[in-house]
Amino acid sequence: MKRVNRYLLIVCLLLPGTVSAADALPRVLILGDSIYNEPSRKVASELKERASVVWKNPGDTATALAQLDTLLGEEPWDVIHFNFGLADLHYRDPRTQAIRALSKRAGGVRVTSPEDYEARLDELAERLGKSSAKRIWASTTPILRPKPESLYDIGSEIEYNSIAARVMAKHRITVNDLHAFVGRQIDQQKPPEMFDFRGIDLHLPILKAIQAELDKR
Repeated sequence: MKRVNRYLLIVCLLLPGTVSAADALPRVLILGDSIYNEPSRKVASELKERASVVWKNPGDTATALAQLDTLLGEEPWDVIHFNFGLADLHYRDPRTQAIRALSKRAGGVRVTSPEDYEARLDELAERLGKSSAKRIWASTTPILRPKPESLYDIGSEIEYNSIAARVMAKHRITVNDLHAFVGRQIDQQKPPEMFDFRGIDLHLPILKAIQAELDKR
């Protein structure tokens, strides 16, 4: 009898459609530009026994809106941690339909105006809200020493973070203030380049925010 039961157990485990341990874990989506690549890997490692974490680069707000269904996929997410900012704030060539970086000095224009940013972010927040996922907004990190200097305006993220804060308050979305987190750890007199996070554990506030939502399950 024990041998039969053992055989049945093995058959059940091999059946297609059997839920694996990874499939049973809560699903976490991190949306953000390339600076989220390494922090997302660290978050995934920290939460490997507790959640399945995926990072995707959504681009600017217009691109994200156009491709949101593809970004989200067909399977539901339990937590979505998202940011749109740096891809909207740099300067681009106004003569091309595709977004190509072009310095302001060479005639570049900002990818997204404040008005368009607010409208698109509002729509993104609303569409993300149609899912059952817990939403966490991450404020855009400081722009202090952009390279080349004329590709970004120093401090331009402050206005856009204020816009985002207003949108998130409207939609009652939790805010993870990465801008403040990074600002507390950098030397304002000798700031690092805007994509240089050496010595800053950017994954920690992301991990903390996601864990807080997972704890509510």
